[in-house]
Amino acid sequence: MATTTMEQVRGAVRGGMASFYASPASVALLMLNLMDGLFTLLFLQLGVAEELNPLMRLAYEQSPLFFMFAKLLIVNTGLWLLCLHRRLRASRIAIRAGAVIYGIIVVYHLAFLTHLVMHWPGALG
Repeated sequence: MATTTMEQVRGAVRGGMASFYASPASVALLMLNLMDGLFTLLFLQLGVAEELNPLMRLAYEQSPLFFMFAKLLIVNTGLWLLCLHRRLRASRIAIRAGAVIYGIIVVYHLAFLTHLVMHWPGALG
């Protein structure tokens, strides 16, 4: 039976074999993508919006669960690839840009939700 010493583990981590780091921007991107998916699903289910992305429209037509699965899988896979290449400046910039873009999308969703609530029939009386 082979044993692994702490020095071997430290060496593996330093050597890149077991190295994976999730930056604050990548965590934000994941959370904002999830929020975007949930807001989009809510608006689609209410019938107040339509999915313009043909790939995601097809996924939604299969089922709302498949829509969320596909959305999360696509973005998570792309983020995983970017994290694997995080030593490249372009990769780090892409992760931050993605987080900013999803942040803007979530703010838009919140504004749209506010508009719906304020103008929903019978909302204020």
